Amino acid sequence: MTAQKILVIDDSIMIRKMVKSILADKYEVLEANDGKTGLDAARRIFPDLILLDFVMPKYNGYQTLQAIRRVEGLQDTPVIMISGLKEQVAEHVPEPFVGFEFLEKPFEAEVLVSRIQSLLSESTPQSAAQVIQPVVSFSAPLPPPPLKERDVTKGGEEPTLQTVMAKLTSTETLLVQGIENLVQREVVARINALSDRVDKQDAVVASLEQRLDRIQQLIEHQNKGLMVILKEIKALHAAR
Repeated sequence: MTAQKILVIDDSIMIRKMVKSILADKYEVLEANDGKTGLDAARRIFPDLILLDFVMPKYNGYQTLQAIRRVEGLQDTPVIMISGLKEQVAEHVPEPFVGFEFLEKPFEAEVLVSRIQSLLSESTPQSAAQVIQPVVSFSAPLPPPPLKERDVTKGGEEPTLQTVMAKLTSTETLLVQGIENLVQREVVARINALSDRVDKQDAVVASLEQRLDRIQQLIEHQNKGLMVILKEIKALHAAR
């Protein structure tokens, strides 16, 4: 059975590699480092699901999504928009979001996998084999349900290597995404601070221009007064 394709469009190589490490054993993961490259990749491979970062150079996530939806065959492809700044997404698309799912950074590996599985199950129609229930023979007792990983470790036994690796991967994902989220917020804060300074400087410049205009008006008024005085002086000289 061919693995389902997940296209990850994110300008952060760390996030792409992290998502790939989480999903590699379940799906075929493909990567794109910006919106334009991601759009070209989506046209070429027609993925089963797209994981799309919102804050990117050139095209942001919403612009990329709009371009993807215009491609024949991609109108109904499930999309998960990821961002550490939900308010930026809401500035472009009012909530509740329609046409895509939103997942806020940082997210845990289990949450990402669960969201992807849910969307893929909703978008994939059940086959006849899946709809038909298997016939159960009552002549033999049913086998006991398999022990879950949580049940194995509940009795005080050592956690399995798979459990440890999953927790390490989840922790690493949260750490990397948390750092990127902090950097992103710091950049936005710096940009906002610079924008405020520019606005204040513009206000100062506008005030100076108004003062210059008033000074020019006073100079022109004084020049007119001087001209009148000179005319009077010339008239007095002429009268002598």
